[in-house]
Amino acid sequence: MSLQNAPSVWLCRRRVRLKDGKVNGGRSKPRYATYWTLRWHGREIDPETGQPKLYSESVGRCTKAEAEKARRQKIADLAGGAALIDRPGKMTLGQFRAVYKARRAGADTAPVHRRHKRFRDLGEATIRDHDMTLRYLVHHFGEDRLIDRISPVDAEGFLDALEAGRLVGARQESARGRGLSEQTIRGHIRNAKAIFNWAHAFRLVTANPFAEYCGTPLPSEPNHYVSIGAFEALAAKASSPGWCALFALCRLAGLRRGEALTLPWSGTMPDREGVQRWVGVDWKRHRLCIVAVKTRIHREVPIVPRLFDILSEIRPPAPDDHATICGLSGNNLTRIGEKTAEAAELDPWPKFYQAMRSSCENDWKQRGLAEPTYSAWLGHSPTVSRKHYVSPTDDEFATVNGTAA
Repeated sequence: MSLQNAPSVWLCRRRVRLKDGKVNGGRSKPRYATYWTLRWHGREIDPETGQPKLYSESVGRCTKAEAEKARRQKIADLAGGAALIDRPGKMTLGQFRAVYKARRAGADTAPVHRRHKRFRDLGEATIRDHDMTLRYLVHHFGEDRLIDRISPVDAEGFLDALEAGRLVGARQESARGRGLSEQTIRGHIRNAKAIFNWAHAFRLVTANPFAEYCGTPLPSEPNHYVSIGAFEALAAKASSPGWCALFALCRLAGLRRGEALTLPWSGTMPDREGVQRWVGVDWKRHRLCIVAVKTRIHREVPIVPRLFDILSEIRPPAPDDHATICGLSGNNLTRIGEKTAEAAELDPWPKFYQAMRSSCENDWKQRGLAEPTYSAWLGHSPTVSRKHYVSPTDDEFATVNGTAA
């Protein structure tokens, strides 16, 4: 919405008499304070009057110049989507779940000026995680519970029910009676905080009931280091060239599993700003051009010689537009990968594809590359790299304690 199409916002002044002021000429002189209120007409029609609904928002006690500045900011917020033109008023959890999914799902595709500056980087997978938390909330409180009637005490009861396993019926497939792990509960706390922060930004709730609960993830175990020798053994037992390419893209280029699975030989994908980016294999520059499925951020990744050879061997003479390199369906990826490792006489490792991705980053680290460089190639921040990916390898231990071959 442009500023021309934004609703008109006007100021209303209210003078309030205060207690008597200081004595002047033997008499008490009354004093007044000026309060300002913003008002605008919405799009919805009031059924009682037949006129557009009138909304108001208090600016408080301030000068006229300050009130005018608040009015101009309100017009900009209404035009840019940072504030709702029609306030939904009281909203139940069932209604809020539908509104939240619709608004957050469209955040990435909306024009830049329509996006709220605090809530524009939510991916599809995160929306699904948030919706699972909302399903638990609806299962616990009921669809008719008003969202602004959930207190911190209610939030504590909800978390207790999650831990005790009383809400597993909200899942499609679950072992009833089994509670969630502490790590999973902390994830739902983070989701609930983000959900209610969004509701608070749009004045649906007055406070976040989950604000004081800790959702910080528990420290994770270091990822298993997949050596180049283990990768070669795994690639040798791959059941098809597509599976070999999947393993190679994860281990030698550090791609996420979803990125490797959907990467075409040549094509276009929109980034998070809606700009169409070319993605695929840049044979001349020896680079992979990617738009991350998770973050929708465009980045380039170097192609090491071994990966270049693997891709060259399976490169079709004339690939179809947007034909993926791997050509796999995406079903049972972990199970098939672990069976391939067993066929290669390797013990399957936890977090099968993420471990190969982190092993690639460890190799780049050991080569002395700058941390911001290989973090950019991986598509995450150096903080995430240090916290979840880079960890000491057996070779590094052997170098220090003198047992290296």
